[in-house]
Amino acid sequence: MNRISPGATQGPSEVRWRFGAFVLWEGQRRLERHGHSVRLGSRTFELLLHLLRRVGEVVGKDELLATVWAGVVVEASSIRVHICALRKALGEPQEGDHCTDWISNIPLRGYRFNGRAIREQVGMPKRDRPQAMPLPEPSFAKLPERLTRLVGRDADMERVMGALATRRLVTIVGTGGIGKTRVAIHAAECQAERTAVQVAFVDLSSLISQAHLASTVARALRAPVDSPDTTRAILQRLADRDVLLLIDNCEHMLDALALLITQLLGALPGLRILATSREVIRIEGEHVERLSPLAVPDAGCADLAEAMASPAVELLVERARAAGARAFEDSDGRSLASIARQMDGIPLAIELVAARLGVQPIGDLVFRLNDHMRLCSAGSRAALPRHSTLAAALDWSIALLDDAELRLFRRLSVLRGRFDVESALGVARTDMDPDIAFDALISLANKSLVSFDNSDAVAPYRLLNTTRSYAAALLAQAHEGPAQPYGTPWPAITMIDTA
Repeated sequence: MNRISPGATQGPSEVRWRFGAFVLWEGQRRLERHGHSVRLGSRTFELLLHLLRRVGEVVGKDELLATVWAGVVVEASSIRVHICALRKALGEPQEGDHCTDWISNIPLRGYRFNGRAIREQVGMPKRDRPQAMPLPEPSFAKLPERLTRLVGRDADMERVMGALATRRLVTIVGTGGIGKTRVAIHAAECQAERTAVQVAFVDLSSLISQAHLASTVARALRAPVDSPDTTRAILQRLADRDVLLLIDNCEHMLDALALLITQLLGALPGLRILATSREVIRIEGEHVERLSPLAVPDAGCADLAEAMASPAVELLVERARAAGARAFEDSDGRSLASIARQMDGIPLAIELVAARLGVQPIGDLVFRLNDHMRLCSAGSRAALPRHSTLAAALDWSIALLDDAELRLFRRLSVLRGRFDVESALGVARTDMDPDIAFDALISLANKSLVSFDNSDAVAPYRLLNTTRSYAAALLAQAHEGPAQPYGTPWPAITMIDTA
């Protein structure tokens, strides 16, 4: 192979993709590995390029045929042939490439590029540039880098991207640890690639006072923060721009945020806002996408292949391998499925437990998996404090509850499985007004602490197993055991167990 000097023939502007040891040059239609050319046919190259442009997403066979083989009538088997050639050319990913296979075949759906890919716009060589260059305008705060791929969220991504195409305010809502931030970051990256919109990122998690909201947003946008009118400074900074503003962790700033967002959207026609929150913002024009847990295997799951069809187990296995776990065997399928079910399909809980599989046999973990471990498993040292354990994530939500909401939340822990409104009111009947208890139930659902299934007309509410364990611990701490204050026993409760 001939050694090629990177950038030696590049034009004034070129797009290149980096993944692992590879560099793909779009304009030159060239793929390099460690600077050496990798031979690919034209169709195979176009196939790789299209998958890279949709990295992390499942690309359907019809879409690949329409783009890579545009105007040519071919069989779908042509895709498989070129995918095989591409896999052979790329070889196996190396340690640190963030995936176990470069390309996955998703049955009945299509193909997905799994690695971490970086798109770069490369300018002309430095020797050819004018000596005097104007200083670039300060950029917005950038999106956090994704160090792991997004697992099991293809359908959610399609809905979010569809909403962003037609709505100016989209809020991703879900319980703590469900993966709202990861979905939002991936959606913002995809939106930037498809529309060339500028993206700005604002994280509100460390904000304590709502009075500092505007200055926090201004700082992320590189607008003056010492201006007498901070909102006006933000408006001037964003004027005549097409911008996607990702505002992360909004639930504790909703009052001030609702006013600010209303002002910004009303004055800036080129602005779109993507927000993440455990509770909806509740302003005009808001479109809400509720994020559900990852799908888990059925109780009858018996082998590894069947378990791996579940996104929850796929995430568990991927994170466990990253933590140094041994290769899983077919006989481990039942245990992996059991762990995923006990974690309710919550990505944060799955990742916390997966870290243990690097130092603990899977059989021992299943045997010892209990409420304490589920809520207090040690997580990443680099994680935010509220994401270091599942209990910490729930602590964050509980801190936002009023007395009535907290009291009802504790008492709902006695209900196993799904329940209806009357059952929820029944556990609070002794010392809570029914109207107050009902309002508290609706608020808990809005704040993603109680799950609501609109398709179930009989018993639409439930607490996730991990959330119910946490609520039961609070109930015990509050000394509200099986008997209520004043010696009144618990009222009769309709128990609907779906476990």
